Amino acid sequence: MAPLDRSSGRTLLLAGCVGLALGCGDEAPAPAGEATKAAADSIAADSAAHAAGAGEPTRIQIVGVELRVFEDAVVRVRRLEGTVAGDRPGEPIALDDPNRYTIEIESGETWIGYADLSRVMNDYTFAGGPVGHLEMAREEDEDERGRVELKGRLKSGLGVPFEIEGTPEATPDGKIRIRTEAIQALEISVGGLMHALGLEPGDILGGMEERGLTFEGDDMILDASRALPPPRMRGPVTAVRVEDDGLLLTFGPARRAPAGRANYLRFRHGVIKIGRMDQYDADLTITDADPRDPFDFFGERMNRQLAAGYSKMSEAGSLEMFVPDFDDMQRGVELP
Repeated sequence: MAPLDRSSGRTLLLAGCVGLALGCGDEAPAPAGEATKAAADSIAADSAAHAAGAGEPTRIQIVGVELRVFEDAVVRVRRLEGTVAGDRPGEPIALDDPNRYTIEIESGETWIGYADLSRVMNDYTFAGGPVGHLEMAREEDEDERGRVELKGRLKSGLGVPFEIEGTPEATPDGKIRIRTEAIQALEISVGGLMHALGLEPGDILGGMEERGLTFEGDDMILDASRALPPPRMRGPVTAVRVEDDGLLLTFGPARRAPAGRANYLRFRHGVIKIGRMDQYDADLTITDADPRDPFDFFGERMNRQLAAGYSKMSEAGSLEMFVPDFDDMQRGVELP
């Protein structure tokens, strides 16, 4: 059976009310033709409003969420606002399949720890590339310019270890530049070593354009929208800050997180789909059931995580789902 959307539900309810109005009450019922016309006009207006909301872009707002890109790697979304686009125009956006939609970021602030970033680089960004055993950390520099250090090994030959030091910064077109200041391999300046091998410095990490990595001279240029696993988050990086434990990325104009509730994902307008449930003119909030710490959410296991929580629906038809942290769910911790 096809899911009953809200406009259909309202139609049935309105038809029932019309029947009651025609058959009972102290006042004389309106003529049948007038009542039928009034009901039809109301249904048409309701359907038009419903269709208008369903036709709008689906908006997303995320606050205080540790978004798992792998089971053992997270990107902490401090705040994010934007829209969601599905991979099949005209069909509901399948939120429970991160491969099937893209988040277009208008404004946001995300943070990723160096350990998680190293896992992502090894298992996704540079997977199948010419280097491995990658580790990123903050470079301890006395001038505190915010340098990072990337270590790894060439997969070819003798597995030559290398080390790159550079300063991350945002480019005018919204990407991340690692302004390289030193490259070493086997404690030898790469300039001499690469010349001896007949290679260019970019060959150390070459062939990774499909994952958003290109070169300008010795500098690495990283497209954040392609460097991380799905769901793809696309938007202009406007600032990069090197912190002790990770990188803080700002997208679009700087804004503060909304006041009030914390730790949630909210979807408004358009048509969304989770499992077998379609929501038209969507109004769905997925809320941390225990907001004492960031919301640990894994989109790839969304249905399982949602099933472990509970939901409430408002009189206006909006739906709020209270969900346990993914790690708590894995460990069998009960909801508070």
